[in-house]
Amino acid sequence: MPRSDADRAQHNYIGDIEQVARIISSARLPSGVLQRILQFVGETLSAQGGAVVLGGEFAARFAGVSWGTFQDESRQLGQELLDGVTVDSTPTARQTTLPRTSQRPAIDGVVLAAPMLGLQQAMGVMVLFKPAESAMTLDADLALLNAIGLYLGLYLQTTVLREQVKALPQTANGRQNRAAIGYDPDRMVGDSPAMHAALQQLQQAASSRSTVLLRGESGTGKELGARALHKLGDRSEQAFVKLNCAALPENLLESELFGHERGAFTGAVRMRRGRFEIADKGTLFLDEIGDISLAMQVKLLRVLQERTFERVGGSRPIEVDVRIIAATNVDLEEAVRQGRFREDLYYRLHVVPIVLPSLRERREDIPLLVGYFLRRFNDENGKDLKISSAAMDLVVSYDWPGNVRELENCIERMVVMARREIIAPEDVPLPVNLTRPNAMPSALPNAMPKAPVPAPLPAAASLPGAVADIERQRVVEALQRCGGVQTRAASILGITPRQLGYRLKKYGIDPKQIL
Repeated sequence: MPRSDADRAQHNYIGDIEQVARIISSARLPSGVLQRILQFVGETLSAQGGAVVLGGEFAARFAGVSWGTFQDESRQLGQELLDGVTVDSTPTARQTTLPRTSQRPAIDGVVLAAPMLGLQQAMGVMVLFKPAESAMTLDADLALLNAIGLYLGLYLQTTVLREQVKALPQTANGRQNRAAIGYDPDRMVGDSPAMHAALQQLQQAASSRSTVLLRGESGTGKELGARALHKLGDRSEQAFVKLNCAALPENLLESELFGHERGAFTGAVRMRRGRFEIADKGTLFLDEIGDISLAMQVKLLRVLQERTFERVGGSRPIEVDVRIIAATNVDLEEAVRQGRFREDLYYRLHVVPIVLPSLRERREDIPLLVGYFLRRFNDENGKDLKISSAAMDLVVSYDWPGNVRELENCIERMVVMARREIIAPEDVPLPVNLTRPNAMPSALPNAMPKAPVPAPLPAAASLPGAVADIERQRVVEALQRCGGVQTRAASILGITPRQLGYRLKKYGIDPKQIL
């Protein structure tokens, strides 16, 4: 129940914190926790809008939430404040005016903002908007918001650590290998709008039993998407079983899916369970579903419709409770038109379609991915390599037809073969004809591609001067993208904040003047 100013000034909010703890203990998914707590604190403090906006790796793992009449405005305010949130941030209250729209006049009020902090880590910001409120009377409200921000920050940090520990490989004695905690193979890295949209769709679909069809180019992370759906759903404690349908001929695929009885065919010396049986009560991920034969499509359709099947060579119906996730990079609509894919199976699979974006559609994620893979392969190879801004520029400009998988292979090769601590453009192992921005192959597959002809430099231009110009431009662009926040700009550039500070001084760049 909303409280008056006098009540809030005298209240110590112990009961409110206890309610937050109850919400955390009763909710299944982090998104549900954030939504319920945001609504609770908003109603408690008589706000009319609010948002939780996450940054960095937490934005890639968890979807932000919003609430109230002014939720869109609150989300926008949170995005504006996010770049300035650090481990040293404190809650703030400031007067603001929401601009007039076609539906309402301009509205004066106050924005309450509290950082969400864990141990030496800032996750995001919680924002509330209160119309016609004085910022001078909100000390008690800020105290509550600060406590809840700390509580939620520790909750999210603990959730991530729990997932990482769960994903650790088992050693021979059954204990988890803690040395592997730096790399999570199931982690989907990305902070771009396209990746945010895909992650939000995955989170929404996870709690249902409906069939999900993951679509996207090769290397976009469809298996990671399937694992995320499984982990976020109510079957996370059950088996996750995967099968690449394109890797097996039709007769072996049928046996792999449905199993076989002893003596069903030559070499079947014992009964064998198929993937559907193994995945009972869990999740079955069928990769490359667009490549199976028409005869196999008929058999698969029956299982999807009836949830029963017989093993190869058997006659006893077996009933299973399996959540199906399928994936393909094939244009299924065109395959249906050409008669290569059954229309009825298409509609059975196309219940919840989710498209994972290509790397070309989320170039802003490439520096994050480079940093992620660089840390991983540095650890694996006992190195401490950094990437120069010029080399990063080259990586970002490449089109990555193989998407994240190709980028991962490139970074691994780069780390293994590097002979210096700072990776330069010439150390980046890209095809020569594809290193220019937005290059697309135009030659026939068997033709020898021609190397691009570089544009001539002015006669007076020297190599050091040209490199300095590129480096300065890169620093300015990174600062503009980050709103002048030097730590984020340094992360994008693949250098330390101290190295960025040296370049700012070297080139006479004032971050405040370029915004």
